[in-house]
Amino acid sequence: MKLKCTADEELIERCKAIWGVAGPDFELTIDPNERFFRPTEALDIARELVKWGKVKVFEDPFPKWNQDWYHLFREHGIVPVAQHLGDPHDIINAIKAEAVDYLNLGGGMMQFVRNAAIAHGAGIPCWHGSGVDLGIMEMSYLHAAAAARSCILGSDFVGSWTRVDDLVVEGLQFEGGCAVVPDKPGLGCELDMDALEKYRIR
Repeated sequence: MKLKCTADEELIERCKAIWGVAGPDFELTIDPNERFFRPTEALDIARELVKWGKVKVFEDPFPKWNQDWYHLFREHGIVPVAQHLGDPHDIINAIKAEAVDYLNLGGGMMQFVRNAAIAHGAGIPCWHGSGVDLGIMEMSYLHAAAAARSCILGSDFVGSWTRVDDLVVEGLQFEGGCAVVPDKPGLGCELDMDALEKYRIR
């Protein structure tokens, strides 16, 4: 589960409440969208959180122009750190700065696979980000993620769970906790014309 947050929210109490229900081994991704403004406060939060449960990763804790802070945070080894990146130059710079344990990668289908190949070359696992998208886009993400050797972490395909309708006849399917890559023609999904008519702007 991913939580968006800021440093001045009751983040620790929220996480403790989740672990109180789901158990301390339930993994949480903490994503402040660069709103942990100082390494000291991020380290304090990390130290407190790991007392109560499992933190999978801090994603984008700091402004990404400051790779030194990511490197410093990572050196403490409290929780892994990741950056959400799409430009190959930014990915290479983060790797060179030894600033990430994981990468949340974006880009179109081909660019994602290329970006993931950079991560693979550096031995860094990645996942595919998303923008709370509709079914066709999420199906394209699924194919790209399946084609990337380094994409072994759970990806952010959440559009079908957060939208009233994803506008495809049959969206993502799961078996044993994993998404199934369809083998039908094209992206393996069919546009739902009835839903399209229902929700289109007239």
